[in-house]
Amino acid sequence: MMECTILAVGDIKHEYLKEGAALFEKWLAPYVKLSVVEVAEAKEPKNASAKDIETLKEKEGKVLLEKLPEGKVVALDAKGKAMKSEEFASYLEDIKNYDAGKVCFVIGGSHGLSRDVRKRANMVLSLSKMTFPHQLTRVILLEQLYRAMKILHNEPYHK
Repeated sequence: MMECTILAVGDIKHEYLKEGAALFEKWLAPYVKLSVVEVAEAKEPKNASAKDIETLKEKEGKVLLEKLPEGKVVALDAKGKAMKSEEFASYLEDIKNYDAGKVCFVIGGSHGLSRDVRKRANMVLSLSKMTFPHQLTRVILLEQLYRAMKILHNEPYHK
């Protein structure tokens, strides 16, 4: 069974997003050994400058890098590589078959990921060209993981 970690800055605050995440986590259980690791968001100063935001991302990035488990690392970033769901499923199948079946998806905070985290990643993945709140990104990622598992197992899933 594939081991999948979601390493995320911050927790999910809104109940409707918690419910969505929990539903997909439950649906993924037969396919993936899933763990979710949350790290604290760095405190953003009032009227933060661009430099303050870079410092904030670097702080969060250091913590994320310390928490990375073994395996492939996929950083989520709007500027990353876009994939169709079938391509994503194939990518996961390759990890399962050739890379010990371990992958960690990294979701940054509200300002994104540090340069060091993006550099450390084996791939930088975009879920969309649009910008999503980082809490919603987790739910979207979980849905795409579930979709990928259904594709790989040739099982139907509502389109």
